[in-house]
Parts: sequence; structure tokens; C-alpha cells
Amino acid sequence: MIKWTFQIKAGDMVEVGRFRNVRAEVKSIEFDNKGQPEIVTSKGRKKLFSCRLVKLMKKA
Repeated sequence: MIKWTFQIKAGDMVEVGRFRNVRAEVKSIEFDNKGQPEIVTSKGRKKLFSCRLVKLMKKA
């Protein structure tokens, strides 16, 4: 089993949207009614693992 550890905090930038091409700022991190993490962004609520973390992307 592979274990991943990373840090995300308010103020980080993520890419959201159908094609992960819209940048949004993380406002806060909360849990939904099933206990799964979700982020509150400037574009609305998103599941934590359905977006790209800009700080983990390779620089072109």
C-alpha cells in the first residue's frame, strides 16, 4: 500500500472545473456529513481529491 502525505492550507491555489483548468483559492477545509474532507474555495465547495494542487504540479 502506498501512503501519501501532503499539506494543504487556506490560501493555497487549486485547479478545479471539468478539465481542471480554473484556478481557485482555498478558503477553508471542512468535512461533509459522511466525514470526507472537502475544501471551500472561491468557486464553491469541492471534494478534496477531485482537484489539482498547484503547488504539487511540475514547473514548465
